[in-house]
This record gives sequence, C-alpha cells and structure tokens, in this order.
Amino acid sequence: VFLDEIGEVDHSIQVKLLRVLEAREFQRLGESETHPLLGRIVAATNRDLDQAMRAGEFRRDFYFRLCGDVIRMPSLQERFADRADELPMLARFLARRIVGEDEADMLAGEVVNWVTNELGSTYPWPGNVREFEQCVRNILIRGAYHPFEEGAKSGDEDSAWLQQVKDGQLTVERLLEAYCRRVYQNCRSYEETGRQLGLDRRTVKKYVDAKV
Repeated sequence: VFLDEIGEVDHSIQVKLLRVLEAREFQRLGESETHPLLGRIVAATNRDLDQAMRAGEFRRDFYFRLCGDVIRMPSLQERFADRADELPMLARFLARRIVGEDEADMLAGEVVNWVTNELGSTYPWPGNVREFEQCVRNILIRGAYHPFEEGAKSGDEDSAWLQQVKDGQLTVERLLEAYCRRVYQNCRSYEETGRQLGLDRRTVKKYVDAKV
C-alpha cells in the first residue's frame, strides 16, 4: 500500500493508521469484520517530518512505527548535477509521454538546449519534476520556459494588494488568495507553498487556482 503525502495526513487519520500498523489488521468501511494486513506499507512525503514532529504536527509514535527504513530521493537539481545524462533522459521520457515517439527526440533536444543555455545548472527547480514537466510543455507550446510568469509585473501586483491590505479593503479570503499566489509564484509548487504557509496542499490549490 502506497501512502503519498503522508506528511499532510490529519492527526485523527494518523491515529487510525498507527493502530493498523501496530495490530496488522483493519476493518473495511461499513464492516465489523476484521481483516489481516498482509502487505507492506510504503509512504512518501516532501516535508521535513522531524520539524513537523517538533511542531506537534506529526505524531512521533506514528513516525517510528511507520519508518522501518528511510530512502531519501535527491531533488531534481541534485539529479541533474550528479549525472550528465539525467537531463536529456528525463526530457525525452516526458516528451515521449506528451507528444509521442515520433516527435520526442526533437522536443527533448529543444528542452535540453533551453535549460542548459537559459536556466543553467544552478537553477534550483523548486517545483521539482512537476515543474520540469511544465517546462517541457511550455517549450512545446511557446518555445520557451520562464520560471516566473512571462511579462508579469509582480512588483506592481504586490503593491496593489498590499495597499488594499493597508486600506482594509481585502476580505480574509481575498487576502489568502493573494498571499498564496505570491508565495506560489516563487516556488511553483503547491506542496512547498503549503509547507511555507502552514497550509495543506488542497487549500493552497484552492486559493491559487481561484478565479479572480
């Protein structure tokens, strides 16, 4: 059983999962019959669980019951730095999925050239693989990828909503929308935005994608 985004799980669900891991048995929803848990649990998160435990957001007993072993996946920037073939290999993999086998090599070549010449090896890829896929799609559509919105005047936008805050003209909902979008513009990741703001991914997505 693969549990993705385990760091975002609510405390009440952590307790239930802890019981399953300890007893190695469970009940299906709406049933009273107990079934043995015969499989293995694999969980993933991009959060710092040590920090989450110190902040009281993640149960220590659940953590130690869950992590029989820990595998740290390197960031995209680390992967590109460690292996010279990682960039073209991932570019071709995504290009093949997006445009098909016939056009994959051409698109992958354009992506590699753009990333190498325009972004360079020091670009941190805050959105990780999801951002790289966005990069591939942008290069397919417009022939370029810019980490920040092309032509966006973030300074003007910031001044506008910050002035509205000073004048008391924003509701809490509109304030959250503006702030979430501003942080998301920097990191280009719902998960990372949520981590910085102390919100879950679904809440961040709701505010970032809300229609203005």
